[in-house]
Amino acid sequence: MLFFITIIVFIAMLYGFQILKYRIGWDKIKPLNRQVYTPKVSVVIAMRNEESEIIRLIKDLKKQIYPTDKLEFILVNDHSSDATWELLQQSTMDNLRIVNMPDGEFGKKNAIKKAVALSVGEIILATDADCSFSATWVQIMASCFSNSSIKLVSGPVGFYKQKGVFQSLQALEFTSLIGSGAGAIGMDSAIFCNGANMAYRKDVFLEVNNFENDTVVSGDDVFLLHNVKEKYPKAIAFAKDENAIVITEGTQSIKAFINQRKRWTAKSSGYKDCASIYTSFLVLVTNLIGLFLVGLLFFDLHYLYYFIFYFGIKFLADLFLLYPVLRFFKRKDLIKWILPFELFYSFYIVLTVALSFTKSFEWKGRTHKK
Repeated sequence: MLFFITIIVFIAMLYGFQILKYRIGWDKIKPLNRQVYTPKVSVVIAMRNEESEIIRLIKDLKKQIYPTDKLEFILVNDHSSDATWELLQQSTMDNLRIVNMPDGEFGKKNAIKKAVALSVGEIILATDADCSFSATWVQIMASCFSNSSIKLVSGPVGFYKQKGVFQSLQALEFTSLIGSGAGAIGMDSAIFCNGANMAYRKDVFLEVNNFENDTVVSGDDVFLLHNVKEKYPKAIAFAKDENAIVITEGTQSIKAFINQRKRWTAKSSGYKDCASIYTSFLVLVTNLIGLFLVGLLFFDLHYLYYFIFYFGIKFLADLFLLYPVLRFFKRKDLIKWILPFELFYSFYIVLTVALSFTKSFEWKGRTHKK
């Protein structure tokens, strides 16, 4: 029994300490100075079967407040089977370049690599076709590079506000990931970012990109981050500015949600970064123990004290990090879901990890194995 209690306390303390570091890192990131800096920027977007997003996307791109002669948009069509290519060809923008992936080449990583090779910008700004952004998005992300030591910038990503328990829990988890990633960057120990909003110097991409040797189908964002971190450990920043936030939509069904998380989790098998491996392992073990404690309650209610202690520590730690992050994203409405999320997450994360290494997943109409 003493050994069991020791394990519970030890893991709870490790988890609490890790989240505390992320909160410190989040606080260390200061709001952007918004210094006027206008390098040549190439916005690259890989797309497949995005016909429903094209018109809105083009409108968002057209409204960007940035010198036209220093901005280009490169949209790469990855063998779409819908009307994506046709709609792209109908788009009228002087600084828009449309690229069709040739036969034999497919996938987001190859699309991004092709776009970067064709780009003229010294800064590459990547996002997804289903994202929306403010008119100053390019301007703000580009300004981060006024500091010549910065090689890669991770931008904030949020969800549209949608009603319902499922959408709320999904938005809360996503925000926690963005906040943790930002906090880790603030502590000079970046672990992940989101490809829906990230920027990097073209020369750095050409120097450290290793997409051709990746066996994992996704991960264009996190593996590039890890490669940059390995070569330039203190050259990664987070754009802490509300006008830099990119908004996207959460999945609309539980099946799609699990499929997406399987894809995300499957990337971890390719991690070589020690901090990322440690964090992934700690989160898994923390939730395994939580699940184990829930199971023990069915046999002996005396374990209720350990259950309350363990989840109490976890709840307080998560609240400590999430409160300022949710305030930044103007999503304080999600605070009330943190406590019920603690229980849900233990079941969900263990299931997702198990499925990600045993089942295939779908992505953009293609089926992939782990």
